[in-house]
Amino acid sequence: IGPGEVLFSSRFYEGCKRCLNEGGVFVAQNGVAFMQPEELQNTVRRMNQYVKECTFYMAAVPTYIGGSMAFAWATDNVQARQLDLATLTARFEQADIETRYYTPAVHQASFALPAFVEQALQSAMSITE
Repeated sequence: IGPGEVLFSSRFYEGCKRCLNEGGVFVAQNGVAFMQPEELQNTVRRMNQYVKECTFYMAAVPTYIGGSMAFAWATDNVQARQLDLATLTARFEQADIETRYYTPAVHQASFALPAFVEQALQSAMSITE
């Protein structure tokens, strides 16, 4: 809605795909899934045609009503989100940063979607725009 609407269009997603390096990952804020499932559905329908994998992950964002924000994840590298915990842990330790929220286990768990999100995505893929 409004000036940000273009950032959720097929044309925008097509342009983002063109800008990705080989194996790159596109990520975008996509709303509060519990209250705005149609935003996820629109994104997966529009972005799916440009990449091999379009899905979502969730993270706590307490400043938003509902508290749990959905983020679009799109890539041609279908292995990118399949990293094991040991790899994520090694990378995190190598980064040598301190966080209050992020852990490698939270990273991995972020891709486990609630049933209502999975159902919304399945429904979206059965409807073409």
